[in-house]
Amino acid sequence: MIQVLFSEIRVSALGDTPVLVLKEAAGPRQLAIWISAASAATILAGLEGDDPRHPATHDLMIDALATLDAVVQSVAIIDEEDGVYDAHLLVNGTAVTCRVSDGVALALRCGAPIYAADHLLDAAGVRADGAAEVAEEADDQVEQFREFLDTINPDDFTEGPKNPEG
Repeated sequence: MIQVLFSEIRVSALGDTPVLVLKEAAGPRQLAIWISAASAATILAGLEGDDPRHPATHDLMIDALATLDAVVQSVAIIDEEDGVYDAHLLVNGTAVTCRVSDGVALALRCGAPIYAADHLLDAAGVRADGAAEVAEEADDQVEQFREFLDTINPDDFTEGPKNPEG
């Protein structure tokens, strides 16, 4: 397992979907995980601090665990299948299955380390220094598509196929 740190939450150009970005603590790779808007809001709220008079669900969970003398020791992102990541909270030595976003939200609130399996960073990790190149390539593709759209007109879609023989 490799320790990763919360880097940021970005909004993907594809469908305005939030993307959780975790950065390798001692290396150049980043792991991007698509999450829901509600999950993004929960993670970001944890960074802003809590209101003790109105605890959020994750704050309540940490408080409830504390009353049982239980502590979130770490969060581990262990696997991925079809873009869905699996994670475990380690609570008093016991692994508890959780969503990555919930695990990160809890870890940020209680200061627990976050880890990702080596094979995930090997397969899906993007070098932080290559992120600008990836974004630039995506921008170029969008620009090329816009230029294509500027050259077509509605008649291109209404005419049927032309018969070369007649």
